[in-house]
Formats: sequence, C-alpha cells, structure tokens
Amino acid sequence: MKTNHVLMALACCSCILTTNSCTKNNTDLLHTTTVTTENTAAAVNAAAWLWDGDAALGSSKVWKVQNIEGSGSITAVTDPAYGKVWKFDKPSGSHRTEGHGAKGYQSAEGSDIYLGWRSKVVMPVNVTTNAVFQWKAYGSNMQQNFPIVIKSIGGKLRLFHFAPGKIGTELWNTPLTVNAWQSYVLRIKVSRDDTVGFIEFWYNGVPQTLSNGTKRYYARTLDADYCDPKWGIYGADAMAMTNYVGALKIAATYAEAAP
Repeated sequence: MKTNHVLMALACCSCILTTNSCTKNNTDLLHTTTVTTENTAAAVNAAAWLWDGDAALGSSKVWKVQNIEGSGSITAVTDPAYGKVWKFDKPSGSHRTEGHGAKGYQSAEGSDIYLGWRSKVVMPVNVTTNAVFQWKAYGSNMQQNFPIVIKSIGGKLRLFHFAPGKIGTELWNTPLTVNAWQSYVLRIKVSRDDTVGFIEFWYNGVPQTLSNGTKRYYARTLDADYCDPKWGIYGADAMAMTNYVGALKIAATYAEAAP
C-alpha cells in the first residue's frame, strides 16, 4: 500500500513538471510569433513605399541634390516627438535652402503617387516665401517650371497649380501656423494631359476641398522631361527662417504615405 502511494506521488510530480514545461514552451512560442509578426509588418511597410526620405537614412540616400544659395544648411536633427527630421536652415541674406528629391525614384507619365510629410516652420507669420514645397520640372521644353507649389503669402499657407506660361491658380489656403507640426499628403496623377493629370490634398489628415469646389483638381502636372519634389525654404531673402520636415514618403496609397 505504501509503495502504491509513492508511485502515485511520483506520477503527480511528473505531470506537474510536464505541464509547467509545456506552458513555458507555449509562452516562448507565442512571444516568438509576436516579434516575427511585428518585424514582418515593418518590412511590408518599407517595401510598399516608392521612396523613403527618412532623415535617419542620411543625405546621400535621400536627396538627388541639396540646393543651397547662400549660407544655409540641411542637416538631420532629433525632434523630441518624432525622432530624426530634416532641418532646412535659411539665414538672413540667403536665397534658398532646399532638398531636391527623390533619390532612387522617378515618376513618369501616368504615375499615380501620394507624397506624405510633416512640417514645422519657424518664421514670422506674415512673410511671403516662394515655396516651402515644389513639384519642380527639369529638362527641355519647359512650359510650367513648377507645376505645383506650396508657399506662404500674407499670413496664409497656399497651394498653387501653375499651368503653361506659369499661370498660377490658387487651389487652397489656410492660416499659416508656425512653430508647430502640421501634416500633408499630396496626391499627384502625373500627366502632360490636363484632362488626365490631377491633384488631391490632405492637411492634418483631412481631405481638402479645392478652389473648384471638389476634392480633385484636373490639371497638367508633368512638365519638361520630368518633375521632382523639393522641400525646404525658398525666397524671403531678408528673413532668417527654418523648416523642419519629417516622415517624407512617396507611396501608391494614402495610407502608406500619411505621416
């Protein structure tokens, strides 16, 4: 009888040890699966972008050219909220400090792209700039030069389209906010045909109604040989200004591009 009790006790201990071991192994397996899933999701997001302008990558992997006229600078700095961002510094007496993107990616006739970024401008509210963003043309047979421009005029941030002959149409405006982050997504259907090309625009996550009363403006969005995006500060030579820009992306969907 005593022998049977001993055998039963040993059997119980074996079951407890086995159960604990299985529980630990299952927990480890779940933990491994979670980490793998997160890593896979990050890889999928990176693969979905047509271009990544993250400041952490460094200038050589992001910009085709740094356009600096004067004593300005383009550097990667650490923002307390968003980590590495681009700092476009244009001192007084300088004409422009712009980053010409997008290295490793080139749009073409028929491309349908979303450009996403966030920006914080440090400048007097009423200063007029030539641009804080340009969709700029390059090459021969140039008719528009800068088909799409975002700039400040009279205390407002304004979105323009420029048709052949540099004829500008203001599509949208809002009071300029300085010293605070704002987010942007610009959808461009790239085309020399003004019945095919179009512009859509989101500001701080909200789709904007444009000057034609709709959320889409049909226009010629491709000029010369090709167009590229540029960010920074252009113009207002007498003023010292800084534009912090982060989360730069070009993607095939709004969700992938949105900051």
